[in-house]
Order: sequence, then structure tokens, then C-alpha cells
Amino acid sequence: MSNQEVFVTLYNKYIKREGAAELLAWLENETEFFDAPAGAKHHGAHTGGLVEHSLNVHHRLAKIASVEIFGVSGRIDLLAEDVKESIAVMGLLHDVCKHDVYHADGRGGFRYSDPFPFGHGEKSAYLISQHMKLTPAEALAIRWHMGAFDAAARGDLRQLDAAMDVTPWVWWLHEADMGAARIDEREVENDEPLQSVELGSGTGDKRHLECGLSVVFDP
Repeated sequence: MSNQEVFVTLYNKYIKREGAAELLAWLENETEFFDAPAGAKHHGAHTGGLVEHSLNVHHRLAKIASVEIFGVSGRIDLLAEDVKESIAVMGLLHDVCKHDVYHADGRGGFRYSDPFPFGHGEKSAYLISQHMKLTPAEALAIRWHMGAFDAAARGDLRQLDAAMDVTPWVWWLHEADMGAARIDEREVENDEPLQSVELGSGTGDKRHLECGLSVVFDP
């Protein structure tokens, strides 16, 4: 399958809340999300780089959650269904803010121009919330997924620090994002589609995290 097909398959399998279908339709029909690069000069600076990066982050976040919650890798099947959904929301959608900011420069590269300069993580959270509600944990994680690299954090780290105190998903998503950008995408040398981790539906202990996953965020 192509990266777009993998993305859509994972999205439809795990994201079931109200507005999910409308959000996906918007991404497919009204944005350049599936063709957009993830950056202009660094990781994913090629057509389709954004969806590739999104799959890599989803893959890493699923593994991180398994290790952090159960202490072992590869037991994604034990996660509660709402946690699997949140992993898909955060991993696949954290960078929707990039769907319209990188444009072909006529020299084989890309230039940056944002028609809606609303920030980075906060822009992703805003765009998602126009179609589908986020939990507070999801909203905070997406907002701060750049960690200390976020321009706002450089001026004042107190909000980032406070967000990390509210929910571990803030630093887990940041870790997944950095690992994808700094490791996975620097090692990819071809255009083969990347298969994201398959979240199973095992019969083990379905744990929930005490971090507000079931509370909606309605801006």
C-alpha cells in the first residue's frame, strides 16, 4: 500500500469519534496533506514527506506508550480502545499545520509561506478542532509536540513545563516526533511506503491512563 493508503487505513480503524470522517474528507479533498513535504530543508523535504513523517510518529508513539504503560515493547494490544484512538489522533494528525506551508520553489526544492500564521502545534490543534473534538491530553500534546524547539517555549518555558506536568502524552509525543525526524527519516533512502505499527485488539488488561483522555476539549 502507499503511505496515503496506510494512513487512511489506520485513521479509519482507530479514530471513531464524531467529526472524524469530516476531518479525513477535508484532508483528502481540500488540502495538500498527502502530497506535502514535512519540511523545506531537513527531514521529509520531498513530496509525500508529511504523511511519511506522520506514520513514523504514530509508529513510535504506539511503541512508547506500550513501554511506558506496561514496561514492555510490543504489547500494544493491551491498550484500551480510547488510548489507541488517542495515539492515532496525536501521531497521525500532530502536523496537519504543515498541509499548506511548503511550496515548490521552481528549483527542485520548497519555500515556506504560511497563509494562516497561527503558530505550529497550536495551529494543528485549531485545524483539527474545526472538525473533531480533542481531549485535553491530545490538545496539549499536539500543541507542545515541538518541545523546547517551539518558538513560544524559547521565550518562556513555564507553559511547556506546566503542560508536561499535566499529562505524559506531551513528552511522549515530543519523543516520538524527534525520533521520527532525527532517526527514521534520516535513514530512509528510498520511496518504499512505511508500514506503521498495527495496534492489535488483544484480550489482556485494558488499562487507561489517568491523564484526561476521556474528557473532550471543545474550543
